[in-house]
Amino acid sequence: MKKYIFGLALMAGFALTSCDTDNEGAIYNPSYQNISFETANPAQVVVKGASTEVTVRLIRSNAAEAYTAHYTLTSEADGVFSDANSGQVTFNAGSTEAFVTINANNMQGGNVYNATLTLSDADQAQADPTTGSATTATKLSVKCDWNWIELGKGHYTSPEWWQEDYDVDIVYAEGSSPKLYKILGLFAPGYDIEFTITDDNEVYVADQASWKDSSYGTVYLFGYANEDESGYAGPYDPETKTATMTLFHYVSVGSFGAFTDTLQMP
Repeated sequence: MKKYIFGLALMAGFALTSCDTDNEGAIYNPSYQNISFETANPAQVVVKGASTEVTVRLIRSNAAEAYTAHYTLTSEADGVFSDANSGQVTFNAGSTEAFVTINANNMQGGNVYNATLTLSDADQAQADPTTGSATTATKLSVKCDWNWIELGKGHYTSPEWWQEDYDVDIVYAEGSSPKLYKILGLFAPGYDIEFTITDDNEVYVADQASWKDSSYGTVYLFGYANEDESGYAGPYDPETKTATMTLFHYVSVGSFGAFTDTLQMP
């Protein structure tokens, strides 16, 4: 199980000085707790297992005494997120930070799960009006990636689009249904092309980035054998292990058209 930390920023009290040049101003001592999340949208956590822990850090301005803050956890993903802290977190006396641990379980590969932490109304009322509004809610986003398994070398033939053929590395998403595959760096390094083969031996290629052109920017593709947006690319022949892929290639300002390639699976 991996553990991740979402940071939260301090809404710090400022040292205020008097405009009277003859007298030194008093140092400002915050009387509000001023609890705040660092950002409303932390970076997405990506894991391969079905379970993980996400640790969220809270920070306050007033550390004179211990203080217990309360929050709620909400999510539309039933049975995934749970709160090990029962909706409360305690700042120790002298400390400006405290931590909340959120568990994510029962996740399935290929899915993204979202949740939100929101401070209670009472704790939101502890925001210091002299420093601006605090961030009172933060969103958690956890992606359960597939466990990709090396399948071996395939052979890709592109008679019109690239006018060449070459060996490619193919990986398989363990447990996927329909079976999901990925061609590593098909047209350019770092641009892996995902496709599925159904039980009916149909090949589908979803809309995705395929490489970057120096003049037109990112080039996208998707299956176009039916000349629609279904993603259907063509048939798969299990006897020859050959997938036929008619792909539509386009950029933000236009398209290059559709071309038919073939992939011989390992």
